[in-house]
Amino acid sequence: MTDSLIAYHCAPALAGIKPANIFSCRKSEYPKLHSDLTALNKEFNKKGIYFEILCECEKRALIMLYRSAKLSEQLGMPEIKMLLSGCGYPEDGELPDMIGALKSRIAEVSDFPHEIGAFLGYPIEDIYGFIDHKNEKCLYTGYWRVYGDVEKCKECFRRYDACRRAVLKRLEMGHSLAGIFCAA
Repeated sequence: MTDSLIAYHCAPALAGIKPANIFSCRKSEYPKLHSDLTALNKEFNKKGIYFEILCECEKRALIMLYRSAKLSEQLGMPEIKMLLSGCGYPEDGELPDMIGALKSRIAEVSDFPHEIGAFLGYPIEDIYGFIDHKNEKCLYTGYWRVYGDVEKCKECFRRYDACRRAVLKRLEMGHSLAGIFCAA
């Protein structure tokens, strides 16, 4: 798995300005996907950064990169706990329980579980907005569909874009992701 692929899709979570990012990859392009993820986890886990396959089929894998402390804090917010509890998640589940429940929801529901936005740090009003209205009443689209505070989300999207550009630039200069995020 290439540093540039991970950086492009996950720079904000790597940098700690977002609890998690997800990305999909073709297994044909990464035939050693599982061993690559094991190696990445060995290197990044010491900094609280984890790679986890949420689901996979013969052709693709959906991977979540997350910062465990930041994601635990996010999932512990009362409004997020209420949302997830209403979707069948354990009320006082620890992070592994919540990720396990997300994996189960992905595998079991016919439509993608839109509460995943809670894991990705989306504003609660935007998560509910999408669950309740799908594409209707959407005020803006960026990294997610915005139903609430457009200006606040636009600023957030600008931060994510700037983060992505900065990390990709460092990679172009010859740095590695491990060198950028795991250096002592």
